[in-house]
Amino acid sequence: MPRYMYHIHAAGVTSRDQAGKQHPNDGRAVAYGQLIADELAEEYEYRGAIVDVLAPSGRLIARLVSSRALPPWLQSTPPAQRALH
Repeated sequence: MPRYMYHIHAAGVTSRDQAGKQHPNDGRAVAYGQLIADELAEEYEYRGAIVDVLAPSGRLIARLVSSRALPPWLQSTPPAQRALH
């Protein structure tokens, strides 16, 4: 089975996948990438994380964000930064 790589962009840092994960096809690899993005978004500071899914050839096949992520114009400030008055 082909091995796909998952690079994560969050908080100004890129984490490059060194091990990858085997999947039977691109569709399954993209679905797994979406799962990664959704799990990352459970933590507030990673809601804007981007997951790149790369085919075994190194070709980018998907760039994903969490299905729970809000577009920037709808995001509020984090609770710790809200004004109290």
